[in-house]
Amino acid sequence: MIACIALEGVLAAGDDLRRAQPTKWGRALYESLATNFRMIAFTQADPEIAQWWLKQESLSGWAAVMTQEPYLDYPNWKVRQVEEFLAEGWEVGLVLDVDGDVLERVTELGVLTLKLSYPTIQVGWKQHETSPRPWADVSGTL
Repeated sequence: MIACIALEGVLAAGDDLRRAQPTKWGRALYESLATNFRMIAFTQADPEIAQWWLKQESLSGWAAVMTQEPYLDYPNWKVRQVEEFLAEGWEVGLVLDVDGDVLERVTELGVLTLKLSYPTIQVGWKQHETSPRPWADVSGTL
């Protein structure tokens, strides 16, 4: 069973793998999926750059690293790859991406999808710009 994972946004924090840092939870995600799936990476990057980035981050063991074909935009290309895998008889167990539109279309093919969205705000104490609302106001809206 294979899992298709978009590198940009899922394992790499950014669209340019030449400068992208790994995401905070990328390694743990990769290691847990690699124990159950043959993994295929989808990327917009040049194949050599993608291989370099994966090697630099010690993320080895991919069944394939596939790069976008120039005649399709990236979202359509990812959906097309999944369609082709299914047409060839491959069992696609999971598609992991940050693009909800891609995942909606892949779900319609009968494939399990997982949308990854990383927090955009740092966790911690914040200064209140206004005072908290009275409990009576809050409980009245419930």
